[in-house]
Amino acid sequence: MIENVQSLLEHTGAKLRAREVYGAPGDSLSLRAPGTDAFLLATPEAGAALEVSFESPDDAVADLHASIYRSRPDTGAIVVGTTPWSAALAATGKALPALFDEQVRHLGATRAPVAAGSQRRVVDALRGGSNAAVYGEQRLCLGSTPGRVVLNADLFEKCAKAFVVGHASGLRVRTLPVWMRHVWTRRLRRDQKRAARAYAEGRIPEGMDAY
Repeated sequence: MIENVQSLLEHTGAKLRAREVYGAPGDSLSLRAPGTDAFLLATPEAGAALEVSFESPDDAVADLHASIYRSRPDTGAIVVGTTPWSAALAATGKALPALFDEQVRHLGATRAPVAAGSQRRVVDALRGGSNAAVYGEQRLCLGSTPGRVVLNADLFEKCAKAFVVGHASGLRVRTLPVWMRHVWTRRLRRDQKRAARAYAEGRIPEGMDAY
C-alpha cells in the first residue's frame, strides 16, 4: 500500500507544480495511507517522502498534517503553501466569501485567516468540514483524494484572486444566496461521509475527482 501511495504522491506533486500551486520553499504535501494511521509527507526541500504516524510527528510541519488527518477522517490529501493570492487574501484579513457554486461544493465555507503559529486554531477552522484555510500567508487545501486536492488548490487560487481583486476595487462583492449554499454544502458533507467510510475500509474513495 505504501508503495502505491508513494507513486500517487509523486504524481500529485507533479500536477500541483504544473499548476504553480506547490513547490516553493516551506510548502508541503501529504497523502493518507488508506486503512492505516499513517501518511506520506513530501516537501520541496526533501529528497524523499517520509512515512509519518498520526500520533508521533517529529516536527511542526508533520504535526500540522497529522492534526488535520486525526480530526478529518474524510481527508486523503493535504497541500500547504504560499501563493501570491493566498498572501494577498491573508493581507485583507477577510474570510473568502461564497462567490461560486463550485467553490461551496468543493471547498465549503472558510473562516478569516489564522495567524501563523496558531496551529490549534487553524485545525479547528477545518474541523467543521471546510477544505481550505489561510494560515499566516499559507493556504491549506484538503482533498478527499489526491486528484481532488489538486483541483481544490487550483479552485482556491481562482476564488482568492476573484475576491482580492473585487475587494481592492471597493465595489460590493456579490455572494451566493443562502439557499444555494445549503444545497452545495449538503452535497459536500455527503461526499465527506462517503470518503471517511472508504478510508476506514482501506481504500481511496472513487468518483470525487470532477467539478
